Amino acid sequence: MSKVAHLESVELYMTCAIKKEVDFGWIRLAGSLYYQGVEDGIVRRVTRISIPWWCKQKSQSMNRASRQKVIKRKFKI
Repeated sequence: MSKVAHLESVELYMTCAIKKEVDFGWIRLAGSLYYQGVEDGIVRRVTRISIPWWCKQKSQSMNRASRQKVIKRKFKI
């Protein structure tokens, strides 16, 4: 995620990475006739949950680092 977070189509990059790395063969083996729709739905939901979660975590860590920097500067004074 950190490699593509600054790019415009983050969801597209994440979708491609998930489809490339995750084996969805179990959906076909389960006998689902609509395995492509099921696969796309799973990937879409994962990206829509994980992208905002990653952004929130990154923001929180940056805020912590910023607060620590301010506290350190106040102690110097």
